[in-house]
Amino acid sequence: MKPIFFTKMEGTGNNFLIIDNRNGYLTVNLQDVSITDFVKSLADCQLGAGADGVIFLEQSAEYPFEMRYFNRDGSEAVACLNGARCVVSYAFRLGLIRDKGKFASASGPIGFFYKEGGASVEVAPPVDVKLNFSFTVSRKKYNANFLRVGVPHCIIFVDDYRKVDVKTLGQAVRNHKTFKPEGTNVDFVKVDKDSISVRTYERGVEDETLSCGSGALAAAYIATKLFMAQSPVTCKTKGGDLVVTIKDKLYLEGPANYVYDGVFYVE
Repeated sequence: MKPIFFTKMEGTGNNFLIIDNRNGYLTVNLQDVSITDFVKSLADCQLGAGADGVIFLEQSAEYPFEMRYFNRDGSEAVACLNGARCVVSYAFRLGLIRDKGKFASASGPIGFFYKEGGASVEVAPPVDVKLNFSFTVSRKKYNANFLRVGVPHCIIFVDDYRKVDVKTLGQAVRNHKTFKPEGTNVDFVKVDKDSISVRTYERGVEDETLSCGSGALAAAYIATKLFMAQSPVTCKTKGGDLVVTIKDKLYLEGPANYVYDGVFYVE
């Protein structure tokens, strides 16, 4: 049995298992196990440590570190913004960074600002923005918006976000022919006077999560584009509040907390 040491962190209820792999020790210890199978085992809520995603902190030639992100199902994604905020706090604890800078990711360099108890990340403006289109699910028409903030998001505004069956409807939209072949994350958004409330079905987790950083960012961006909100936007999720500021770039700020350090054994 080979030990894999990890740290569990959460950002507004979105929880991650972070592994320092700068010395390549995963490669040594996972010789007979694929990364996909390892991530699925580690993130399994019944048989593993349980998490929405797994983050590898890797060596980078240009930046203090590189972030690799894997969904719970073992698939690799180019971005996870709550995960990015957590890995910033983790890197600070390791002494790799100070209060601000950039780190590498599959979606390109990500700017950050660290402060005790939380972090903000800076990302480029969304691409592939599509406003006010519709599609049908189970003979019901839904008005929606779409954009990419590293990963795809479909934004659906609702009157009462508490009554939405996020898992059932989210799964149907995620796999809808409109978004094939890759599918999409799905955000159900209620606009209030001074904030927006967001519930997200996450692709790769294949369920609702307590929070989704890129989902909050996407929802806030669309809400401002449709003149339903003004920057900075407070985004209320089941796991807590995030703040999105929209300038020439987009900024996501919120808490990043340690849960525990642990060890997972692989054969």
